Amino acid sequence: MGAGDSPKDEHPEKTQQKSSPKQSPTRSPPNHPPDADAPILIPGEDAMAAAPALLEPDVRASSTSISFVPASYGWAVDSESDRDQLFDDADSAFDSTHSSTTSISEAMIEQVKEHGRQYKGYLGANKRLAIAPIKNPRRAMDVGCGTADAYPGTDVVGVDIAPTQPNMTPPNLRFELDDLEREWTFTSKFDYIHSQLMIGAFQDWPNFFKQSFENLEEGGYLEVADIDFVIKCDDNTLEKESALNVWHEKMHEGATLAGFPLDAISKVPDMMRDAGFADVVAIPFPWPINTWPRDPKHKEVGRWAMENFTMGCESMSQALFTRALGWSIDELRVFMTQVRQDLKNRRIHAYWNFWIVYGRKPGHGSG
Repeated sequence: MGAGDSPKDEHPEKTQQKSSPKQSPTRSPPNHPPDADAPILIPGEDAMAAAPALLEPDVRASSTSISFVPASYGWAVDSESDRDQLFDDADSAFDSTHSSTTSISEAMIEQVKEHGRQYKGYLGANKRLAIAPIKNPRRAMDVGCGTADAYPGTDVVGVDIAPTQPNMTPPNLRFELDDLEREWTFTSKFDYIHSQLMIGAFQDWPNFFKQSFENLEEGGYLEVADIDFVIKCDDNTLEKESALNVWHEKMHEGATLAGFPLDAISKVPDMMRDAGFADVVAIPFPWPINTWPRDPKHKEVGRWAMENFTMGCESMSQALFTRALGWSIDELRVFMTQVRQDLKNRRIHAYWNFWIVYGRKPGHGSG
C-alpha cells in the first residue's frame, strides 16, 4: 500500500463481489449480474461518467473490492429486422448510397483475416479510447497496439508480437516487438497501460497482470478492453442448434484444449484485484451481431461487428478447428458459410458484451 492510502474501505453500497456460479460458455446471462436493489445504469455516456466516481482515488480510500456497472440495455428491435431476414445494405438507419464495405480498406480486411481481433471497439465505448480516470500520463504502453494520436503529450510505447505497425507514426510513439508472455524488460515504468482485444492471445493472464502491476508507477492505471466471447440472446431468437451458437461452443472447446481461454475477460476483475490493483471498475457495452436493434448507436455498433466477424470468423476459427478439434479445412468452410448466414440474420437478436475493466496501482503518482 502506497503512502497516503488508508486501510480497506469496502463501500458495500457501491460494490459487489463475484459470487454467481459458473455459467455455460454460451447463451448465458451477463457476467456478474447486479443485486436486485443495485442502481441501474445504461452503458454508454452515463455509465462512463458514473464509473470513475464510484471509487475516486483522490477522495475515497483504496478498495480491493470490484465495482461492476450494471447492464440494462432495454433492447428495442427494429421492426424492419423481423420482416427482412438477412442484412441489407439499404438499412433505413444508414445512407443507402454507402455499401456495407464503404471505407473499409484492403489493409484493414487483411488484418481482420490474419489476426481475427481488429474490431471496431471504440464504437462500443462512445468512441473513447480510455475510460480510466487518467489525468496527465507521461508514459504509456499500448498492448496490441495503437497509434498514440489521442495523447500527443504522452510518450507511448506500442508493443506487439508481430511487425504490423505503420510506417508513418507521430513523434511521441515508438514500437517494440516483444512477447509479453515472457519477462518484461522495460527500463522505465508507465503511468498507463492499455490492452484491447487480446483475448485468445495470452495463455497466462495472471502473469500479464502481475507484470503490468510491477511496471506501473504508483497511482498508474491498467485498462483492459475486450469482448466476452459468450453469445447472449434475451428473447430466444438464437436457437441452441443454430450454426452461430454451435460455433461459439466449438470455439470455447478448441480454445480450452489449446490453452488460450476465450472467456478471460469475465475473470479479469478478479485477476486484477489478485495482482494488487485497487479501485477495479468493470463496465459492459453491448455488441449486437448485426443491425437488428432499433437504437441508432447500437445499430451502428452492430453493423461494424457484423462486418468484422463475417470477414474474420473463418480465419479466427481455422487454427482451433483444424488443429485442436481435428476438422478438415473443407468441413470448416462449409460450416462457416452457415455461421456467416446467422451473423447476417436480423431475426436473431443476439449480442456480445464488450467489457472495459480498469484498476489503479495503490499510491499517489502522476497517473
